[in-house]
Amino acid sequence: MLVNMNAIYEHPSLKMQVTPEQRDRAESWLKDAYADGRISESEFDRRIGQVLTADSRKELNEAFYGLVQIPTPSRALGAHPAYQPLVRPETREQAGRGAAAVAHFSVFFLWLFGPGLVYALSTPGTYARREAAKSFNFQLISSIAFVLVAVLGGVTGLDIFGWLLPFMGLGWLVLTIVGGAKALQGEDWKNPVKNVIKLEVLSEK
Repeated sequence: MLVNMNAIYEHPSLKMQVTPEQRDRAESWLKDAYADGRISESEFDRRIGQVLTADSRKELNEAFYGLVQIPTPSRALGAHPAYQPLVRPETREQAGRGAAAVAHFSVFFLWLFGPGLVYALSTPGTYARREAAKSFNFQLISSIAFVLVAVLGGVTGLDIFGWLLPFMGLGWLVLTIVGGAKALQGEDWKNPVKNVIKLEVLSEK
């Protein structure tokens, strides 16, 4: 078994020269690991030194021994996870804006469950999670307001409540669309309703 593993490890592709892109990705991966506290400063210095001096893929891989679990297929191809193509920052930003917009617009189909789902699936502190929380809180406030006005109208029989509901519906529609549009543009827009009603079930931070 050990012989087979070594045979896989010594794949000819591992003798290929390291490209500048692979070296940059490996260096970025180690920096992220250090920032996350997964490696100490001394370990970071040792491993980054290996990355900077590596000439072959095999030498570059050695900088991650004991730190990264390398699947057998990746070993066979010399494709180390630490220097695979990175997600470009602008691509990540666009994805975050898209998810944020989905959180706002999904209420038309899923009500509170739409932004709630985006919130649950998003990473804490990300733009998508903050916008999902904003959307959820606004929709909750709106739902409570609609129910209260409808109940008051039914109990009191006053026509004013019947006239008020359509205007509330129009305001809800406009603010929901504006919130989604602002999220798609990446803006940190605050719904004016939140200036009056401070209800915040999901954290918007």
